[in-house]
Amino acid sequence: MEQQHKQQSAPSKGRTQQRKAGARSRKVRPTPPVGAPTQQQLIAPPKYRKGSMRIVPLGGLGEIGRNMNVIEYNGHILLIDCGVLFPEEEQPGVDLILPDFNYIKNRLDKVDGLVLTHGHEDHIGGVPYLLKLRPDIPLIGSKLTLGFVEAKCKEYRITPTTIEVAGRDKLKVGPFNLEFVSVTHSIPDALAVHVKTPAGSLIDTGDIKLDQLPLDHRITDLVEFGRLGEQGVDLLMADSTNAEVPGFVKPETSIGPALDRVFAEATRKIIVASFSSHVHRVQQVVDAAHKYGRKVVFVGRSMVRNMGIASDLGYLHIPEGTVIDLKAASDVQDDKIVYMCTGSQGEPMAALGRIADGNHPDIAINEFDTVILASSLIPGNEHGVYKVINKLVQLGARVVNRDNAAVHVSGHCNEGELLYLYNIIKPKCAMPIHGENRHLVANGLIAVKTGVDPQNVVLAEDGDVIDLYHGKAAIVGSVPCNYVYVDGDSVGELTDEELEKRRILGTEGFVSSFVVVDSEHANVVSGPKIYLNAVAEDESEFDQVRSQIVEHLQDAMMSGTKGTYQLQQIMRRTLGSWIARKIHRRPMIVPVVADIAQSQDTAQ
Repeated sequence: MEQQHKQQSAPSKGRTQQRKAGARSRKVRPTPPVGAPTQQQLIAPPKYRKGSMRIVPLGGLGEIGRNMNVIEYNGHILLIDCGVLFPEEEQPGVDLILPDFNYIKNRLDKVDGLVLTHGHEDHIGGVPYLLKLRPDIPLIGSKLTLGFVEAKCKEYRITPTTIEVAGRDKLKVGPFNLEFVSVTHSIPDALAVHVKTPAGSLIDTGDIKLDQLPLDHRITDLVEFGRLGEQGVDLLMADSTNAEVPGFVKPETSIGPALDRVFAEATRKIIVASFSSHVHRVQQVVDAAHKYGRKVVFVGRSMVRNMGIASDLGYLHIPEGTVIDLKAASDVQDDKIVYMCTGSQGEPMAALGRIADGNHPDIAINEFDTVILASSLIPGNEHGVYKVINKLVQLGARVVNRDNAAVHVSGHCNEGELLYLYNIIKPKCAMPIHGENRHLVANGLIAVKTGVDPQNVVLAEDGDVIDLYHGKAAIVGSVPCNYVYVDGDSVGELTDEELEKRRILGTEGFVSSFVVVDSEHANVVSGPKIYLNAVAEDESEFDQVRSQIVEHLQDAMMSGTKGTYQLQQIMRRTLGSWIARKIHRRPMIVPVVADIAQSQDTAQ
């Protein structure tokens, strides 16, 4: 199994750490048996070999989010998905994390189209940022997916070029022959895509499960997958999210009875938190509310927008008079209302987080209210979610989530379904996508179980370059693939170093030190004065380090060190090592040295 092991520094709850562009060479090695140790050889990616198909993942491998794959053939480029990753606590101030477009930035004129597999943010959230670079890239997707994307682009004043497709549709885009396959996911209208060129063929499943009883009766088209498999598929790029989970995902229809029981037992208002694009779950909530005579209020801009689109396009069916505006909710009794909101992942600024903190202007938690978290728990979000749950319970709410009720099923294949998928498609090669490292490895092992040669299972990382040539797929090199941070209006301007400063400020505090010296006479004239911010210790505890700073500065000046920058670094090291040794902290330290000798020289 061809594999690359990441060297992560300060891993962030299992997510891939940012790579430094150009800071490290890429690893390529012969394909070993599964689980065998390997020797790493560092080489750069070779020049594109004419007649091959090149695949470069720019996100989604080693992480849950920012999914994007680049497919190249003879100078033409096809993109599949362009999503975002949401930040964690270790990324303060960051709004979104984008794929790194640098690999294609200077070749955007070669992009023939962008296929969008479905309408979740981790697959479409980065589209407006890509279209800012080239607005006329054709967007190819289903009706609902394009509806969500068009609304998103409208916020950025972009009118995209769109091509609507459905399951079993065929489309030629440049040299790429595309066929689309209907798949079931936790959002309607999801599609897998089959890409064929003279160099070979691949299938990107997008997010997929084999639910046999979906709410919209639109099952994964296994017949079409089987037909493509009979024709021969060189590479299967399959969703890995639940590859470690044995068995099969329960059908969506199993959620209805569980929600019904919760609604029947609720005596006051109900708040349901879910993803703003989970149309199926919202439909079930609307149906239960209608049955029990409750009004539904959509809360949060994305929830209101997406459900409006889904309703207009016929994917969400709302009984007349069931949904009301948030402003009208104050006139409805608590036992006759349901709030459908965002925030199921513990996001502090989402509606549920603000409700739990008591900061929402329109909704407050009272004793005996019911809160339902009706979505899966994305790896890395556990702390935030349980923090919100504890706040809600403390306020007297009854919280229903996956731990105590079957109010959600996953939208991704478990191990059993992946086994079926591999056996039906029978790919020559496999490249697991969409998942953390452990998910990718589990998916690769499933491929081997179904008969895929271990030598043909590629475990790649973001930025790896995979060439498909004569039916064989292998990592041949890689390209820099950074996290690109969106911070307010800035995109890509926030550096890893600046993020580290923010983390230190938020966790370790701030210490500044000011001293006046006379470098001409190697003397400390005044100070050092030490100022503390967000540091618990009293300034008087720093008296003993002041004499050390004076001593080190005077020794340096007597040895010929005159520059204020060098003296500031000496003060920083002295103060930093003392703080680390005495109070076991690593605050941000800002040393300032003023030299009266240099001031006199300047005045003259």
